[in-house]
Amino acid sequence: MKKLNKIRALWRDRQGIVAVEFALILPTLIVLFIGTFEASNLVRVKMKFDAAAPAIASLIALQNPSKTGSLTSDFCTGAAYMMAPFSTAGLNVQVSSVTNKSGTSSVDWTANCNNLSSPQNAVTLATDLLPTSGDSVIVVQTSYTYNAPIHMVLGASYTFQNDGFARPRNNGTVQYAP
Repeated sequence: MKKLNKIRALWRDRQGIVAVEFALILPTLIVLFIGTFEASNLVRVKMKFDAAAPAIASLIALQNPSKTGSLTSDFCTGAAYMMAPFSTAGLNVQVSSVTNKSGTSSVDWTANCNNLSSPQNAVTLATDLLPTSGDSVIVVQTSYTYNAPIHMVLGASYTFQNDGFARPRNNGTVQYAP
């Protein structure tokens, strides 16, 4: 009889129930917390990356069209600043100047920051942007591979691609001496 009373008493004892419930819920809370962290980092890096190509195109289009010089280090540095605080190791940029010369569009120059694998044809991308002879456009193609620091819920690596376009400010051709 004493054993049966002890079992009943143990069954009715509610001490420690909160600890048991917390232990059951804790793994779910941890997964939600880590997943929220991963998702917010992914959204942040995507937003920064989406702004980079148009911003680089705009910065290069602001250059004096008759000035020759090296733009590569400047736009690589600018791209790195735009992606901060994320690593720029996976950032690849290709900048091209495309000009319509008497109805035929052609690439004036191309510069790279890292090495963009399999870029699209800059002339094809800019075709609709060059309606008349003498028009020029800066075409920026970017890709970025984001390697998540924590990847327990979402994937470990994501690759994004984006294009940016800008006309030189006085519609001349931005000169570049590679």
